[in-house]
Amino acid sequence: MAFRYKYSWTSSDIKEAEESSIILAADVIYMDDLTDSLFNILEKLMSCGSEKVLYLALEKRYNFSLNDLDVVANGYLHFKSYLKSEEECKTLLERGSSCFVGKLIDLDEVPKFVTEYERGKDLEIWQIMYRRSRNS
Repeated sequence: MAFRYKYSWTSSDIKEAEESSIILAADVIYMDDLTDSLFNILEKLMSCGSEKVLYLALEKRYNFSLNDLDVVANGYLHFKSYLKSEEECKTLLERGSSCFVGKLIDLDEVPKFVTEYERGKDLEIWQIMYRRSRNS
């Protein structure tokens, strides 16, 4: 992988990452440039070795936007711009482009083990797969 030295990954780290099938992440979506970096590394990581699925938990972060003159979750909107539906991805693959397919998980299907905690309406868990075009 191209990033093995830049991030000081050892050869055993890279081998383990290539063989993994599940990636977990939480609270990593809040700044656009960091989201861009995350998806750049995910593209490299998820296109090597075995097929992988990312489970990403996030809570929408709202800020007042001078451009919109409203309270918006711009980081969340930028994150969602990376995700395509299965149908959108199918079209992109036919055109030779790779894509991330995102599926929002229904939190009612996720058991809640900490009973003193109330899930907020802005909490989400996403299942994300990387679909690589044959031209890549």
